[in-house]
Amino acid sequence: MKNLPDLKTPYRKQSVEEIMYCMFGLKKFETKIYFNLIEQGPSTVNKLLERFEKNRSTIQRALQDLTLVGLIFRERENIKGGGYYYIYHAAPFEDVKKNMKASIEKWSTSVTTWIDSL
Repeated sequence: MKNLPDLKTPYRKQSVEEIMYCMFGLKKFETKIYFNLIEQGPSTVNKLLERFEKNRSTIQRALQDLTLVGLIFRERENIKGGGYYYIYHAAPFEDVKKNMKASIEKWSTSVTTWIDSL
């Protein structure tokens, strides 16, 4: 075939964070929150505000995105005088790794099949 680009691109080792950006469509800050919850344990929005010195809407948006992809979940705690707040928990990293591996295997099979069909 004529005019094909040189496809000899060297493999570059990826960090866990870079792989998570790609697989889950995350931003760097969102992965920082996930790993912070892994290291520090469950947390509230207020505690995360102190740790990251970001505004509340940035923290809440990141938590929402992490929840949507299944990396964290929240638990509602009632306040005695009325009201409630949420405690955010990280999904166990071992479970996340298993899911990532399964997704990569499915993707690899799909891409290989597609390439073979060309």
